[in-house]
Amino acid sequence: MYRNFFIVFLIGLSFIAFEGTLIAAPLQGEDWSIRVGALGIYKPDYEGSDDYELKGFPLIDITLRDTFFLNAPKGLGAYVWNRNDFKLGIAIGYTFGRDEDDSSDLRGLGNIDGGATANVLFEWAIGDVALDARYEEQITGQDTGFQVHFGLGYDLRIAEKTNLKPSIKTTYASSDYMEEYFGVSPSQSTRSGMSAYDAASGFKSLGFHIMATYKLDQHWGIQAGAGYDRLVGEAADSPVVKDENQYRVSIGLSYKF
Repeated sequence: MYRNFFIVFLIGLSFIAFEGTLIAAPLQGEDWSIRVGALGIYKPDYEGSDDYELKGFPLIDITLRDTFFLNAPKGLGAYVWNRNDFKLGIAIGYTFGRDEDDSSDLRGLGNIDGGATANVLFEWAIGDVALDARYEEQITGQDTGFQVHFGLGYDLRIAEKTNLKPSIKTTYASSDYMEEYFGVSPSQSTRSGMSAYDAASGFKSLGFHIMATYKLDQHWGIQAGAGYDRLVGEAADSPVVKDENQYRVSIGLSYKF
């Protein structure tokens, strides 16, 4: 019942914000920002793995009057407050969960079902410095608790067509999330051969990321990124984790209408 109320509440606020953009003035072409493309990411098989895989994803980034948005990091939602470089938004996203078949190291742990997530967004720009936080809780499928992602980034223009954005990040996870992804129950211990392990809430990772974008022309652009995250605390001590050091590299090509 709580989950259903949360979904209706988020959709309702998004609809109100979206309707507000339509009532304010007739839509024009410059009100829209639409970017589509493809993105390849080389990343760990699962959070804590020491094996890596290359996966491809569609790249979609749509914005209407800097209020309504659709993209992978934030989801589908709207800013309910957007003034003086301060933004507060709500969105519906998706998490893929974790499959036992993702890695032989997960054998015996079972699957963690994915589902829709409720996201609350906070963004504050101070010149070229940006502070952001995102609350994320799965609201359909398996109950995996919540995470809160924090970031501090800096926009750096190094050439007319090239921008860099280095950032530091950290994530706090609830006890339900930690137990699902890093805990090992007695039955899982029997099936997998891992030691039983209880994982409590706390900060699970600290990291450094950098994103570079290059405009080929008025429409086409290339983006590339690299990131390092260090699992910490009870996440790092989990028998599920084979390497506390987690790396990822991405590259993508996009077209902006």
